[in-house]
Amino acid sequence: MIQFRHVLEALLNPFFLLLLMLLWAVIVRPGRFGMLIIFLFSLLISTGWLAKAWTQFLENKYTPVETIDPNVTWAVVLSGGQTELPDNPFYAQLYSTSIKRLLEGVRLWRMNPQIHLLLSGGGYGFEKAEAQRMRELADWFSIPATQISVEDQSINTADQAKAIKAWVKDQPFYLVTSAVHMPRAMALCEEQGLKPIAAPTDYTLYWNDERWQKLYLPNAQNIVFLTVAWHEILGMVWFRMQGLFR
Repeated sequence: MIQFRHVLEALLNPFFLLLLMLLWAVIVRPGRFGMLIIFLFSLLISTGWLAKAWTQFLENKYTPVETIDPNVTWAVVLSGGQTELPDNPFYAQLYSTSIKRLLEGVRLWRMNPQIHLLLSGGGYGFEKAEAQRMRELADWFSIPATQISVEDQSINTADQAKAIKAWVKDQPFYLVTSAVHMPRAMALCEEQGLKPIAAPTDYTLYWNDERWQKLYLPNAQNIVFLTVAWHEILGMVWFRMQGLFR
């Protein structure tokens, strides 16, 4: 089922759909109207309107933690990706998403030094799990070793939601992940009977500067952010469909 979902997501990728439409135009030669449809679709996915709307729809569902609850003593930080770069420092092998999520966990710990950090994330055959590299980076902030745990076996959000239950059990905890990913992460945790409190971070800042043309003029980066948001929306749809068939 997971492999089918990945194939389906690849086929529904906005850029891949554009390529299919162009291939169709080469074979069928649909005329001006068909080419106009392709042109409008390319504008839709490459300007910032749709990408920004979908991204903000996901990111605005939860707000950052401003006041911490002293009774909550767990913060679970979900990893956000890594790569393998021999002869490079360990932190250079973590995606910026992973680093931003870890920093939010550190911020929560500083607001309440009684918080226990659980770093979660395995790897796809990499030499070291993402959570292990995040653990090394967490050591830079003088957090007591007794207040950091590592879950390094899970390979996706659904696995993480199941794995962290062994640590937090029925206790409420701050769930730290990227804002765009938070709705799906919260839903998966709640499905496991967990009690997550959203602590979003890593907001999409791309359109929030003086370069207005990023929103109005076509560019490839808009397609990237659209694809990220579409991945989360498809993930939520898949999650709901699985719930209907259980």
